[in-house]
Amino acid sequence: MDRRTFLSTITGSLLSTSAPTPLGPDQTSPAVRFSAATRYSARRGGAALIVVRNGVVLAEDYPSNASDGRWPLGKATRALAPLIAAQLVHDHLLAMDEPAALTLGEWGADAAKTIITARSLLNGTSGLAFPNGSEPTLTTALSMPQTDQIGARFIDDAAPYVIFAEIVRRKLLAAGVDSDPAMYLTARTLDAIGCTPIGWSRQSDGAPRIDTGAFVNARGWASVGEFIRRGGVWRAEQLVDNFVLSDALRGSPAEPRAGFGFWLAAPSRQPISCNSDLWQAQSPAPSDLAMAAGDGGQRLYIVPSRALVIARLTSSDAPNQQWSDAQFLSLLWPDL
Repeated sequence: MDRRTFLSTITGSLLSTSAPTPLGPDQTSPAVRFSAATRYSARRGGAALIVVRNGVVLAEDYPSNASDGRWPLGKATRALAPLIAAQLVHDHLLAMDEPAALTLGEWGADAAKTIITARSLLNGTSGLAFPNGSEPTLTTALSMPQTDQIGARFIDDAAPYVIFAEIVRRKLLAAGVDSDPAMYLTARTLDAIGCTPIGWSRQSDGAPRIDTGAFVNARGWASVGEFIRRGGVWRAEQLVDNFVLSDALRGSPAEPRAGFGFWLAAPSRQPISCNSDLWQAQSPAPSDLAMAAGDGGQRLYIVPSRALVIARLTSSDAPNQQWSDAQFLSLLWPDL
């Protein structure tokens, strides 16, 4: 079978324990369905593309024939941060609105930082960002001053993720368990949902880069989207806190189009820092679409109203100016 032929009739779900509903006779043939979106992705550096509805894989495409390859997520890695937060809350190790200074004792003497929370770190409203030209290290992140008051403005920056990873490490250390945030995420959730193997690039101190550092395969990436869409339920078991995952797909007053590591298709008149045309008038994206996005065109789209997850990976996290979310979705949407 041609490597770009979509497997749109599946006898068993690869992302769900329940049996899938067979595709009806009114649907187009596997050779035609999603072919326009497939070609568009492949011609712009796509290494893998998966379309999933209700846990059933409708389509897969691997232009390089590497279905088991692990690809860099780049900034889309940030979609894994709310999973870690949801685990900590579920395990009674974190409250999203507790002051981060309760864990980061060195912030206790800084009145402005004492009101920063895990929520404000993950939704980009903590007021923290690495200064231009500075080394993006934990030492820098912990000692730098705020550029804005908490909640005043959304800032798309790696610093809050570096700080959040350190909060996670200290929380786990205090609990007497393996303090590596990446290992905690894998052991608690990713193994269970099939998002393995996973690789991480790390800081010089060994901390995983939860802002840009994950490498996953396409099935695992799609499983992350499906798990978040289900609110943290897998095989009828609630593995993580569903309220955190729900909040991850909501915006803040400062930026209604940014959740916890996700970009949202919510309407707004203000410009946004995400390098995407998702919000252009011609985009068919429904208002509840959430998107994890890397600079290379790595994407994870979650559409709860359509029970839909679309995972796309590329071989590089270098900026891809050719990729258009609006055009890709306009090619894919008619075949759903």
